[in-house]
Amino acid sequence: MKKIITITLALFLFFSFGCTNSKQKNTEQNKAVKRIAWVIKVKPEKLDEYKKLHANPWPEVNAILKDANIQNYSIYYRDGLLFSYLEYTGSDFDADMKKMADNPVTQKWWKLTDPCQEPVESAKEGEWWADLEEVYHLE
Repeated sequence: MKKIITITLALFLFFSFGCTNSKQKNTEQNKAVKRIAWVIKVKPEKLDEYKKLHANPWPEVNAILKDANIQNYSIYYRDGLLFSYLEYTGSDFDADMKKMADNPVTQKWWKLTDPCQEPVESAKEGEWWADLEEVYHLE
């Protein structure tokens, strides 16, 4: 189940912990958008490998993310930490994350990215990417 959180894809990725992030109205698509942010550590000796993977992600990985109703997805790095931000536009986050996690392409991708990462100390039991609390948003 922790693999579901790894959407980093991490996709990172990534997932199924009810975030306290707020919602905004997306008038272009007329869908509710849930903003989600996560943090995870990157192993120093794996940072270059992780960056190379994400410099040229597989097109199938990007397609799976979009199919899971994920848009505007970014991963940032600083001081040994990866921060991810995404917007979810679907209606069943847990089902979309499970569908993504069950995909063989996602599983192959995670076999490459997961060894580069480790949860932060404050992660909950079984949590890979740890939720971040949104404390401010400018619309």
